[in-house]
This record gives sequence, structure tokens and C-alpha cells, in this order.
Amino acid sequence: MPQLLVQIIAGGVLITCSTAVQVLTIAAMMAMSHRLSRLMANVGRMRATFVIAAGGLWVIFGQLLGVWIWAVAFLILNAFADLETSLYFSLSAYTTLGFGDVLPHQDWRILGALVGANGMLGFGLATAALVEFIGRIRSWTE
Repeated sequence: MPQLLVQIIAGGVLITCSTAVQVLTIAAMMAMSHRLSRLMANVGRMRATFVIAAGGLWVIFGQLLGVWIWAVAFLILNAFADLETSLYFSLSAYTTLGFGDVLPHQDWRILGALVGANGMLGFGLATAALVEFIGRIRSWTE
């Protein structure tokens, strides 16, 4: 099988896994907001602010899990020699910052672009989820 096709298939699997983890963390956050809504009706703004901050941190946790999935995959594929370099590259590519000082082995460089595409999707999902989450929390203070 040509290397390009292997990279596209591997990238598709990794995007699916990373996105699934992020969706699961978002679903957990929304379920938590639903449960808390019954307990925290008419709470003060300060308490609502802390809940929103916790939701934001939870979404970032989901994003980091996605980055770790990519980092471990790069390590398994021998695209990088060590976990630190693999994680550094995955994080910089996922955030689309892409310093360019570290690059995967040439056989796996297409995956670098797919990490960035996954990051854009992940941050879009996270933003939409946080907007919904904040709307739910704000309704408690009204």
C-alpha cells in the first residue's frame, strides 16, 4: 500500500479517536450542567463563574487528551525518537501554531497537516460546547 494512503488512513483513524474523546468529554460536561441545574437554581454570579471556569478547564482537558492520542501514535509510528518531541510536535501542530523546529520523519509528514485539521475541528467543537455551557449556567443566575 502506498505510504500516502497509509498516512490518510492512519490520520482518519486518529482524527476519529481524538474527536470521539473530545465529544465524550463535552458530553460529560453537558450532563454535569444538566444535573447541576436542578441543584443550583438561582445561584449567585460568583458560584456560576466558578462552574464556567471548571467547564473551560474540562474542555481543555479533552483537547489535551486528543493531543496525547496523536503524540502516542507518532511515537508508535517511529515518527519521533522520544515522547517529549512527539508531544511537543503534536501540541504545536494541533494548535496550528506549528513552529517548524521539529518535524516528523518524512514518511509521516502528511499526518502533521492532519493534526492541524483535527485541532481546528476540536477547537470549533470546544467553542460551540462552551457557548452552550455558559448559556446554561447563565440561566441559573436569572
